[in-house]
Amino acid sequence: MISHRMRAPRPTTALEQAYDRIVADLPQEYPPEALAEAQAAVAELTDPTAAGRDGIDGEREDLTELAFVTIDPDGATDLDQAMHLGDSPIEGARWRVRYAIADVGRFIRPGGALDAETRARGLTDYLPDRRIPLHPPVISEDAASLLPGAAKAAYVFVVDVAESGSVVAQDLVRAVIASVAQLDYDTVQADHDAGRPLHPSMAALPALGAALLAQQHERGGIDLAIPDQEVARSDEDTYTLAFRPRREIEDANAQISLLAGRVAADLMLSDGEGILRTLPRPNRETIAEFTAVVRSLGFEADGTYQEILERIDHTGADPAALAVHYASPMLFRGAGYTVIEPGMDPETAVQAAVGAPYAHTTAPLRRLVDRFVLPIAWAAAQGIAAPEWALAALPELPDLMSTAGSRSRKIENAVIEATEAVLLADRLGETFEGVVVSQREANRDRPPRYEVHFPEPAVVAFVEGAAEVGSRIALELTAVDVASGELTFGR
Repeated sequence: MISHRMRAPRPTTALEQAYDRIVADLPQEYPPEALAEAQAAVAELTDPTAAGRDGIDGEREDLTELAFVTIDPDGATDLDQAMHLGDSPIEGARWRVRYAIADVGRFIRPGGALDAETRARGLTDYLPDRRIPLHPPVISEDAASLLPGAAKAAYVFVVDVAESGSVVAQDLVRAVIASVAQLDYDTVQADHDAGRPLHPSMAALPALGAALLAQQHERGGIDLAIPDQEVARSDEDTYTLAFRPRREIEDANAQISLLAGRVAADLMLSDGEGILRTLPRPNRETIAEFTAVVRSLGFEADGTYQEILERIDHTGADPAALAVHYASPMLFRGAGYTVIEPGMDPETAVQAAVGAPYAHTTAPLRRLVDRFVLPIAWAAAQGIAAPEWALAALPELPDLMSTAGSRSRKIENAVIEATEAVLLADRLGETFEGVVVSQREANRDRPPRYEVHFPEPAVVAFVEGAAEVGSRIALELTAVDVASGELTFGR
């Protein structure tokens, strides 16, 4: 991992003050009435087989004999998913995927104070030193979280997958499961890299993930490979800025989540009710614009945009390759949530990066819309009517999620900028080497500017002027505004 570490006088205090300013206007404490509802629900629903406050009837399958495991970042406590991967008993299928999703909805009374507060929040917001949860921690980090050592209520996707990665059979059930191990990505990846055996319940993950990824490529889907800029707290007085490397195990686990989202979308579409996460396919003009960028950077632009991105490796020494991948988001604009309607155009239902219809369904502890998708998709799988409270919420969910998503993106960007400014405040006058990854034209608000990716420290900055995209460049840090998080670089 490329990282920039430094110890300055009281850096934790400076950064925490900056983070305090970023979230000053957000409701960080839960309203007393909503918190009281959560605590009462948790006290009442200690039995995972008991009917919840969401009014959904129906028995749960007992799957506690299966050794489910979770895999998340180290130290996570809000665990939405647990998996059990095994051999499929169905002809033509190789794997049986059981993917359990926390049943947070059973703790929430539709129309109550807790329901209203979660709708206002929409998402859990994460900062390096804190989180602002969607649900009170008594639910999201305890009663509903799929932590090991206790039986928990869950929705479980049961999907049989062929060697090719295609779905042979699918179902969604309500069950009681028990996780037996809380695994983390770093440890599992290290075991995999060293050739050590993985936990039996997830030993198939690398092969299954590869098959699902290959099938996604056949559908025309793609994974964007832009490096994620990340702030991490490594100890009490050290923060790290880094470009997080892509882990094979994390990518494979993401494919299981995408599989569940595709199954949920298919179930809801078959029943004509629900909500999808959609992204339009790029049009000809957008693809032509992207291929022009690729050619201008010295690469062949023959084939589909998926083929172009797959053959250009941004992790090597060629700075132009990195610029290609920074340009790739132009292909995918207009992501949103689309309520399913009778007779809707199938193309409208597609999530272009997935290459198929897809629904957000695997993170109900951290994302509002998933709590509604799960019972609607389950009802479709069982051939029964979906709960009225879930269907009634569909018209407002796109706006609620759009507002929450915009807020979270602003917080994430502000956190990155504040951390950059605090950590670089004592490095004025130093010269840093980077790669020009894009050029922005002038508009009414801004002069021309270009975007630079600095690998050390892990910073992305905009610089006034013009520069050749894909070129290496050395720039001096000439000003730092800690209050606004603004960095100024010059030649």
